[in-house]
Amino acid sequence: MMELVLAPDGRLETKLEQFDVQQMHPAPVALDMIDLMNKHSGLGLSANQVGFPWQIFVMKTIINKRLGSPIVVINPVIKGLSEEIEAGVEGCLSHPELILKVRRPISCMVEFQTLTSDYKDVIHVEEKFDDIDARIFLHEYDHLYGIQFIDRVSKLKLEMAEKRRVKAQKRKING
Repeated sequence: MMELVLAPDGRLETKLEQFDVQQMHPAPVALDMIDLMNKHSGLGLSANQVGFPWQIFVMKTIINKRLGSPIVVINPVIKGLSEEIEAGVEGCLSHPELILKVRRPISCMVEFQTLTSDYKDVIHVEEKFDDIDARIFLHEYDHLYGIQFIDRVSKLKLEMAEKRRVKAQKRKING
Protein backbone atom coordinates (compact mmCIF):
# COMPACT_ATOMS: atom_id res chain seq x y z
CA MET A 1 0.00 0.00 0.00
CA MET A 2 1.41 3.34 -1.08
CA GLU A 3 1.76 6.04 1.57
CA LEU A 4 2.52 9.72 1.32
CA VAL A 5 6.06 10.77 2.28
CA LEU A 6 5.96 13.89 4.48
CA ALA A 7 8.74 16.45 4.92
CA PRO A 8 11.27 16.40 6.31
CA ASP A 9 12.35 13.17 4.61
CA GLY A 10 15.53 12.56 2.62
CA ARG A 11 13.58 10.79 -0.14
CA LEU A 12 12.10 14.16 -1.09
CA GLU A 13 15.62 15.49 -1.71
CA THR A 14 16.71 12.56 -3.89
CA LYS A 15 17.19 12.71 -7.67
CA LEU A 16 15.29 9.83 -9.24
CA GLU A 17 16.53 7.43 -11.92
CA GLN A 18 14.88 6.92 -15.31
CA PHE A 19 11.86 4.61 -15.22
CA ASP A 20 12.63 1.49 -17.28
CA VAL A 21 9.28 0.66 -18.88
CA GLN A 22 10.84 -2.49 -20.42
CA GLN A 23 11.50 -3.90 -16.93
CA MET A 24 8.25 -2.87 -15.25
CA HIS A 25 4.90 -1.74 -16.59
CA PRO A 26 4.07 1.66 -15.05
CA ALA A 27 0.28 1.20 -14.87
CA PRO A 28 0.06 -0.36 -11.36
CA VAL A 29 2.29 2.36 -9.87
CA ALA A 30 0.48 5.13 -11.78
CA LEU A 31 -2.97 3.93 -10.72
CA ASP A 32 -1.91 3.72 -7.05
CA MET A 33 -0.43 7.22 -7.31
CA ILE A 34 -3.63 8.59 -8.86
CA ASP A 35 -5.69 7.02 -6.06
CA LEU A 36 -3.42 8.54 -3.40
CA MET A 37 -3.41 11.96 -5.12
CA ASN A 38 -7.21 11.90 -5.24
CA LYS A 39 -7.48 10.72 -1.62
CA HIS A 40 -5.47 13.77 -0.53
CA SER A 41 -7.21 16.16 -3.00
CA GLY A 42 -3.95 16.91 -4.79
CA LEU A 43 -3.29 18.21 -8.28
CA GLY A 44 -0.08 16.24 -8.69
CA LEU A 45 2.02 13.55 -7.04
CA SER A 46 5.57 12.55 -7.78
CA ALA A 47 7.31 9.18 -7.28
CA ASN A 48 9.55 10.27 -4.42
CA GLN A 49 6.47 11.51 -2.54
CA VAL A 50 5.46 7.85 -2.28
CA GLY A 51 8.95 6.42 -1.82
CA PHE A 52 9.20 5.14 -5.41
CA PRO A 53 12.71 5.58 -6.90
CA TRP A 54 11.98 6.17 -10.62
CA GLN A 55 10.90 9.14 -12.72
CA ILE A 56 7.13 9.10 -12.84
CA PHE A 57 4.47 11.53 -11.68
CA VAL A 58 0.75 11.99 -12.07
CA MET A 59 -1.07 15.27 -12.46
CA LYS A 60 -4.47 16.69 -13.16
CA THR A 61 -4.90 19.29 -15.85
CA ILE A 62 -7.36 22.15 -15.73
CA ILE A 63 -9.69 22.35 -18.72
CA ASN A 64 -12.12 25.27 -18.85
CA LYS A 65 -11.63 25.80 -15.09
CA ARG A 66 -12.53 22.14 -14.39
CA LEU A 67 -10.26 19.28 -13.46
CA GLY A 68 -9.45 17.00 -16.36
CA SER A 69 -8.54 13.33 -16.17
CA PRO A 70 -5.19 12.62 -14.52
CA ILE A 71 -2.23 12.14 -16.82
CA VAL A 72 0.80 9.97 -16.19
CA VAL A 73 4.21 11.49 -16.91
CA ILE A 74 7.20 9.15 -17.23
CA ASN A 75 10.82 10.24 -17.82
CA PRO A 76 9.94 13.84 -18.75
CA VAL A 77 12.31 16.15 -20.61
CA ILE A 78 11.78 19.92 -20.75
CA LYS A 79 12.36 21.14 -24.30
CA GLY A 80 11.58 24.80 -23.68
CA LEU A 81 10.36 27.29 -21.10
CA SER A 82 8.65 30.62 -21.65
CA GLU A 83 10.69 33.69 -20.83
CA GLU A 84 7.67 35.12 -19.02
CA ILE A 85 7.72 34.22 -15.32
CA GLU A 86 4.80 34.51 -12.91
CA ALA A 87 4.49 34.19 -9.15
CA GLY A 88 1.66 31.85 -8.23
CA VAL A 89 0.30 30.09 -5.19
CA GLU A 90 1.44 26.51 -4.63
CA GLY A 91 0.99 23.84 -2.02
CA CYS A 92 2.47 20.36 -1.76
CA LEU A 93 1.03 17.14 -0.37
CA SER A 94 4.37 16.42 1.34
CA HIS A 95 4.16 19.80 3.13
CA PRO A 96 0.55 19.83 4.41
CA GLU A 97 -1.06 23.25 4.75
CA LEU A 98 2.09 25.11 3.66
CA ILE A 99 1.23 27.66 0.98
CA LEU A 100 3.92 29.58 -0.89
CA LYS A 101 4.07 32.00 -3.82
CA VAL A 102 6.55 30.49 -6.26
CA ARG A 103 7.92 32.10 -9.43
CA ARG A 104 7.75 29.82 -12.49
CA PRO A 105 7.61 30.10 -16.28
CA ILE A 106 4.03 30.45 -17.52
CA SER A 107 4.46 27.74 -20.15
CA CYS A 108 6.67 24.78 -20.94
CA MET A 109 7.24 22.54 -23.95
CA VAL A 110 7.92 18.98 -22.82
CA GLU A 111 8.20 15.41 -24.00
CA PHE A 112 7.58 12.30 -21.96
CA GLN A 113 6.23 8.79 -21.99
CA THR A 114 2.67 8.26 -20.85
CA LEU A 115 0.00 5.60 -20.85
CA THR A 116 -2.86 5.23 -23.29
CA SER A 117 -6.33 5.91 -21.86
CA ASP A 118 -6.81 2.20 -21.12
CA TYR A 119 -3.43 2.17 -19.26
CA LYS A 120 -2.22 -0.78 -21.37
CA ASP A 121 0.40 0.78 -23.65
CA VAL A 122 3.25 3.22 -23.11
CA ILE A 123 3.46 5.97 -25.73
CA HIS A 124 5.75 8.94 -26.33
CA VAL A 125 4.22 12.42 -26.47
CA GLU A 126 5.25 16.04 -26.86
CA GLU A 127 3.04 18.60 -25.23
CA LYS A 128 2.85 22.26 -24.32
CA PHE A 129 1.49 23.17 -20.90
CA ASP A 130 0.33 26.69 -20.03
CA ASP A 131 -0.60 28.58 -16.88
CA ILE A 132 -1.71 26.33 -13.98
CA ASP A 133 -0.93 23.18 -15.97
CA ALA A 134 2.65 24.39 -16.53
CA ARG A 135 2.93 25.22 -12.83
CA ILE A 136 1.73 21.75 -11.80
CA PHE A 137 4.01 20.05 -14.34
CA LEU A 138 7.09 22.04 -13.27
CA HIS A 139 6.36 21.50 -9.55
CA GLU A 140 6.17 17.72 -10.06
CA TYR A 141 9.15 17.74 -12.44
CA ASP A 142 11.21 19.43 -9.73
CA HIS A 143 10.38 16.58 -7.34
CA LEU A 144 12.04 14.11 -9.75
CA TYR A 145 15.29 15.99 -9.19
CA GLY A 146 14.96 16.31 -5.42
CA ILE A 147 13.87 19.96 -5.62
CA GLN A 148 10.98 20.94 -3.37
CA PHE A 149 8.87 24.06 -3.74
CA ILE A 150 10.35 25.32 -0.46
CA ASP A 151 13.71 25.45 -2.29
CA ARG A 152 12.29 27.99 -4.75
CA VAL A 153 11.53 30.75 -2.22
CA SER A 154 13.66 32.87 0.11
CA LYS A 155 14.27 31.78 3.70
CA LEU A 156 12.24 34.80 4.88
CA LYS A 157 9.20 33.87 2.73
CA LEU A 158 9.44 30.28 3.95
CA GLU A 159 9.64 31.36 7.61
CA MET A 160 6.62 33.65 7.18
CA ALA A 161 4.63 30.85 5.52
CA GLU A 162 5.60 28.42 8.30
CA LYS A 163 4.32 30.93 10.90
CA ARG A 164 1.01 31.26 8.99
CA ARG A 165 0.71 27.46 8.88
CA VAL A 166 1.32 27.14 12.65
CA LYS A 167 -1.27 29.87 13.39
CA ALA A 168 -3.81 28.16 11.13
CA GLN A 169 -3.19 24.81 12.82
CA LYS A 170 -3.65 26.41 16.27
CA ARG A 171 -6.93 27.98 15.12
CA LYS A 172 -8.10 24.56 13.94
CA ILE A 173 -7.21 22.93 17.27
CA ASN A 174 -8.72 25.71 19.40
CA GLY A 175 -11.81 26.02 17.22
